[in-house]
Amino acid sequence: MKELLRDFRIRRLLLANITGSIGAGVTIFAVPWLLVQQPGGTTTYGTVTLVTTIVLFLFMPYYGVWVDRHSRKTMLLGSELFGFAATAVMAAICLLQGGYGPASLAAVYFCGMLYYTLHYPAKYAFLQQVIDKSQYQSLTGLMEVQGQTAMMIAGGLGPILVEHFSLGVILGLNAATYLFSFSIQSTIPYRSTHLDDTAAAPRLSAWRSIAEGWRWLRARPQLTVFFAASLMPFITVMVGNYLFPIYVAQTLGADAWVFGAGEIVFAVGAILAGFSLPRLIATHSAGRTVPVTMGLFALGAAVLVLFPSIPLYLVAAVLLGYGNAGSRVARSAALLHLVDNKVMGRVGSFFHAYDRVLRTVLTSAVIAIVAADGARPAFALLLGLVLISLVAVFRCRSVLTVGP
Repeated sequence: MKELLRDFRIRRLLLANITGSIGAGVTIFAVPWLLVQQPGGTTTYGTVTLVTTIVLFLFMPYYGVWVDRHSRKTMLLGSELFGFAATAVMAAICLLQGGYGPASLAAVYFCGMLYYTLHYPAKYAFLQQVIDKSQYQSLTGLMEVQGQTAMMIAGGLGPILVEHFSLGVILGLNAATYLFSFSIQSTIPYRSTHLDDTAAAPRLSAWRSIAEGWRWLRARPQLTVFFAASLMPFITVMVGNYLFPIYVAQTLGADAWVFGAGEIVFAVGAILAGFSLPRLIATHSAGRTVPVTMGLFALGAAVLVLFPSIPLYLVAAVLLGYGNAGSRVARSAALLHLVDNKVMGRVGSFFHAYDRVLRTVLTSAVIAIVAADGARPAFALLLGLVLISLVAVFRCRSVLTVGP
């Protein structure tokens, strides 16, 4: 990691990312909490989450093709400009109206999720192109540490800002962080080396490009199963983002500080994973470390289901943070090593489509379960799926024992 930090491009990217992530993290904390506190807010939040997931699923195939056909730096900067413009507009609307309603909160949530959808595929394709292959493991660990440090800060700031400032002010601060991130990343040198191959390749429709990514993966079945199954902790966390505020407010009967504390300790676990996983992967391979990190994640989910209390909620959050981040670091390093850069956008789009489809189905399921029985049975469903995925990863782990 020290060698990476000597690279001025990485230092600038980290500064931009941590700033933007703090701003986005505060907003993503504030909106669900404010929605859940409103009359009928749980149902509204579920509907917004479901609609957002479906829309982004339909959008992702086209975006993956755009990433492969255009400058990765241009796409990365475009995500920051979108974040700034959308958030600044919503901040102005909230300030002019003197408040917010469900529609405003829904729009903010959608824009925040769209920003993440635009930003992360472009960022990883950009990094794969500008960083030497030998540094991928350290890079993924460093990016996880940076992202989770930002979320830890956001988790601490979130309860304070929600209780003392209006949503318009919070959004205004978030918009400023996007603009700062754009300014920093625009100074990073870059050359679009992949565009020569792209220009010579035949033009395909978005959905045919996803099919092309699938054909690349179909020729590597064990690798595909490993990548798909090891994504389950991340999908669980994304679906859990709907459940966590409900679990805290209704199951635990706690206030915003508990929700914020959970975000902080989740980030602490993830930061520990970001520091430790590159070394563990280098020593034991991703094929051996992912089952362990997924097992820790499953243990955290089991604690939520079986022992609903504030102290154990925080213990579970640490385990979930470490397990999710550990799986993400190992999986990302393997993707960077094993997927050709010229098809990275299309392969990434396939997994994004898989993620969105599964997330849509699970979000629909947990909304129905929460309405009938509360958050604990919904977490039990997710725990069962994580355990099934853990078995699949364990059986396919040999495909990665030699590397990355």
